[in-house]
Amino acid sequence: MSLWQNLTLGKYFAGSSWVHRLDPRLKFVISMAIMITLMLAEAWSVLGWWTFLLLATIATTHIPPKVFVKNLRAFLWLFGLTVLLHALSDPSAPHFQMWGISISWHGVTTGCKYAVRLGLLVLVAALLSFTTIPLDLTEGLERLFGFTRRFRVPVHELALMTSLALRFVPTIVEEAQRIQRAQISRGANFSGGVLQRVQALVPMLVPLFVATFNRADELAVAMEARCYRGGEGRVPFRELKLARVDWQAMVAAGFALLMSWFFSQMMS
Repeated sequence: MSLWQNLTLGKYFAGSSWVHRLDPRLKFVISMAIMITLMLAEAWSVLGWWTFLLLATIATTHIPPKVFVKNLRAFLWLFGLTVLLHALSDPSAPHFQMWGISISWHGVTTGCKYAVRLGLLVLVAALLSFTTIPLDLTEGLERLFGFTRRFRVPVHELALMTSLALRFVPTIVEEAQRIQRAQISRGANFSGGVLQRVQALVPMLVPLFVATFNRADELAVAMEARCYRGGEGRVPFRELKLARVDWQAMVAAGFALLMSWFFSQMMS
């Protein structure tokens, strides 16, 4: 059950920090720029630089650090699998033997690098989710990509789908916890080894899908009852304007990206 208890992506934690007050458009663009930089990062110095910056930013949000740690713990299996696959598949020497299996040191270090990269991506996504109201994110995405309307792209609907998808993450987690507790009360065993736990999770999938579709259907009925007709003619709740904190964050993000490029050039 620890996976469902740890995963809180999609939730919003109210606050008044400078990160909370950032324009959602700017916050999304900066988050995407950081994610792209992390996916292209090869040097440990670059990963270390972004680790320092993300931890410092998290400290200023006044969101309990254990919330971010729990989300990282939910993906420990993925981090471990990443290291294991690289360790077993890398043909580089030197190798060492463990339980009769040949493991590459280069593969281990490469796998650790990819695992750290994935962990930082999770932190960036969590930071965006925890500090942005879903409605603001929808409005920000719609305004940011509004120019695509001339190409007949349904910007409002796509932005709403993105926001609802993020909001449905904690809903699905809550449903999974409820179903798991119900099955445990009926004698289901979710302990044991990895294979036993995976086998125990399989019977959860069907009721979880049914419950999720029921929630989605209820949401659709509620939106229809409130006469929702899409974004045509819709007036925004509040106008988005770049404030002083946004310009300061823009300069800081530019400096951080420039330093990241500098570190990568030093190591190349």
